[in-house]
Amino acid sequence: MKSLVNKHLFGAQRWIVLLLIGVLSRCQLADHGVPKPGEESADLVYGWYKFMTKLQLPVSPQPVVFIQNRAFAYIGIGLYESIQPGIKNATSLSKMLYQMPDMPQADLSKDYLWNASANAALASMFRLFLGSLTTVNKASIDSMEAVNYNRLRLTTSEEVLQRSQAFGRSVATAIYNWSTTDNFILTSEGYTPLNEPWAWVPTPPNFAAPVGANLQSSRPFLAYSLTATAPALPIPYSEDPSSEFYKAAKEVYDLGVTLTDEQKAIANWWADAGGSGVGVPAPYHILSIVTRVLEDRHAGLWKAVEVYAKTGIAIKDGPITTFRAKYQYNLLRPITYIRRHLDANWLSYLVNPPYPDYPSGLISNYGPVVQVLIREFGDIPVTDDAYAWRGLPARQFNSLSDLLAQAAVSRVYAGIHYRSTQNASIEIGKKLGDEIAKLRLVGP
Repeated sequence: MKSLVNKHLFGAQRWIVLLLIGVLSRCQLADHGVPKPGEESADLVYGWYKFMTKLQLPVSPQPVVFIQNRAFAYIGIGLYESIQPGIKNATSLSKMLYQMPDMPQADLSKDYLWNASANAALASMFRLFLGSLTTVNKASIDSMEAVNYNRLRLTTSEEVLQRSQAFGRSVATAIYNWSTTDNFILTSEGYTPLNEPWAWVPTPPNFAAPVGANLQSSRPFLAYSLTATAPALPIPYSEDPSSEFYKAAKEVYDLGVTLTDEQKAIANWWADAGGSGVGVPAPYHILSIVTRVLEDRHAGLWKAVEVYAKTGIAIKDGPITTFRAKYQYNLLRPITYIRRHLDANWLSYLVNPPYPDYPSGLISNYGPVVQVLIREFGDIPVTDDAYAWRGLPARQFNSLSDLLAQAAVSRVYAGIHYRSTQNASIEIGKKLGDEIAKLRLVGP
C-alpha cells in the first residue's frame, strides 16, 4: 500500500509540470497581454480537475461520497463566480440560487486575467473544502498554484496577476463562509425504522446503520429542491409470486447467480470504490466525464465554468431530493426481499449502501448531470476513460443517454437496486437537470 501511495504522489507531482506545458500558448491574448472577456482557454481549469483526481486516487479509506459531492458543488459555483465578471452579459448565481449572498465585486475599470482568478479560487477552495487532504496533498496544491501563477507571469503583468489572484481568493472565502450555514447533516438521528414487510432494514453482510435520513433538511441550491421528491413507487410492493414486484426481485436474483464477466465489469466500473488504488473517489468519475465532454467540444473558459457550476448544483441537490424520497417511501432492498422469499443465503455482487432502495443514489448524481450536458451540447457520443490510470480501456458510448443507461443497469447487476427503481430514477434526474438548465447564466 505504501509503494502504491508513493507512486501516486510522485505521479501527482510530475503531473503538475506535464499538464501545464503549453497551457498558456493556447490562450488568445488581446493587447497588452490581457485577454478579452470570454476568450481565455479553459486548459488551466481542466488541469486542476485532473490534478485533484490523481492527488486523491490513493486516499484510503475513501472520502465520504456525500461530503465530497458537497465540496465539489460549492467549488463549481465558486469557480464560476471567480470568472463571472469577465464574461460578457453574465449574471452572478447569487441572483438565482436559494439564500446565496452577494459575491465580491471586481473593479472592471481595471484589467484582470481570469485564469489567474480561477487558479487562486480553485486552490483556495480545495484547501478549504477537502477535509481528507494530507500535509503532502496541501503542499502539492501549493506547488500547482505556484506553477500556474509563474506560467501566467510569462504573458501578464504582476499587477494584473495580483489583482486577479486577490479577487479569486475573496470569492473562495465568500463561498466557503456561505457553505457553513447549509445545515448539512449526514446522520439519521431521530429516524425510526418502520416495522412493515415492505420497509427497508439494514442489509448483510455488514448490517450498517442507516445514513442520510436528515440530508433532506440541508439547504439546496435551487428553491425547487426544497420540496421536490419522487413519484410513487413504480411497482407496488407485493409478495405474490405472480406480481410485478416479485418478478422484479427475481430478475435481480437470477442475474446475481449468473453474472457474466462483462456484467461484473460494468458493476465495478460504476461502483467507484476509491482508495487502495481500486477506484475513483467520488465525484471524480462524473467530473472526469464532464471534463472530457468539455474538452472534446473545445469549450472555452466561460462555457467550462458555467457547466462546472451547473454540475455542482446537480451533485448537491440531486442527493437532497433523492434522500427525501428514500426515507419517504422506505422501500426495502432486493437483497432483503430475496433472502426472505427466494433464497435465504443469497448475497449481492456488491455490498448494499445503508439506506432505502428508491430512488437510486447513483443516478441522483449522474442523472441530472447528464441532463445538463444534453441540454448544453445535445445527446452526443461520449468517451469515459475514468479508469485509464488502471490500464482499463475507455468505454465508448453512442450517446450520453447510453452512458446513463449503463450506469443505471450497473446497480441491477450489482444486486443493489430493482430495474424499475433505476428506470424511474433516470426520469427523476432528468427533471432536476431540466430545472438546472433553466438557469440562464450568460445572455446573448
